[in-house]
Amino acid sequence: MKALRWLTYGTAFLGFGLAAAFGCGGGAQEGGGDVKEPGAGAADAKPEGTAEKPTPTPQNDPAPATTAAATPEPAKTAEVKPEAPKAPPSPCPEGMAFIKGGSYKMGFLKNEAKIGDFCFDKTEATAKDYEACVASKKCNDAFATCAPEATYKKAGKEDHPMVCVDFQQAVDYCTAQGKRLPSDEEWEWAARGGDEGRAYPWGNEAPKDQLCWSGGKEGLLKGTCPVAAHPGGASKDGLLGLAGNVFEWTTSVQDTKTKDRVGRGASWRDGIPNMFRNERPGRFQVTYRCGFLGIRCAMPPTATGGK
Repeated sequence: MKALRWLTYGTAFLGFGLAAAFGCGGGAQEGGGDVKEPGAGAADAKPEGTAEKPTPTPQNDPAPATTAAATPEPAKTAEVKPEAPKAPPSPCPEGMAFIKGGSYKMGFLKNEAKIGDFCFDKTEATAKDYEACVASKKCNDAFATCAPEATYKKAGKEDHPMVCVDFQQAVDYCTAQGKRLPSDEEWEWAARGGDEGRAYPWGNEAPKDQLCWSGGKEGLLKGTCPVAAHPGGASKDGLLGLAGNVFEWTTSVQDTKTKDRVGRGASWRDGIPNMFRNERPGRFQVTYRCGFLGIRCAMPPTATGGK
């Protein structure tokens, strides 16, 4: 007989809490006195007593400035920067994070758990997501407004987590997306950051404003928060809302005597920090639905990103 995996929380144990000029050279000669008619071979007469002006020599004649042929500048070659190496494509579809598998000591009992690689939704399924599934005839909305905190078809809560779904409705939703619910072991492995072994999804510091809970500065909450409202609570792999907001269904049973399933992450109603530790589970009957229990799907990784 398989021993109890966890302490019983009762039917849905819910703790309360929480970027050149060109120069012209040469001179003119001046003459004086009588000048003979020019003839063939006749020399010009020079007046007596007149000093002959020196004929400019090349040394005395200012040389015309010359302009050196302009040497064209070499064409500038555009600097080619090496491209940064591209990250390999994700083996998961858009909206999911890749979780590398491994092994660890799980939960309070420190049972050995071995996890394969898998893809995990970055956020919980929203009310809008679920409404689309209902419209496709792949999901049903029975009792979808089971509590005052219901989000289904509630104006302003389209991006809040879908609640008021029992175990089978959660299974059906994930199946309609080509996915599945995670196991309890997979959920905890992702929340702890794999080998990092974090106490909470965001690290080891106690809860403050990283999550949707009733132990923060906003005091006692009256319902859910948008699924991406607390980026400070992201896990190592970028998963949001693993702690707080709503519990999340898993496929794992509590024991061999019942069909009760493990729910993970605690909720907006809880205000005690230890309720949000990664190893702490909740327990829910498969027919249970409420305003603080929702869905996050998983699937195997593929080389084409699930397409």
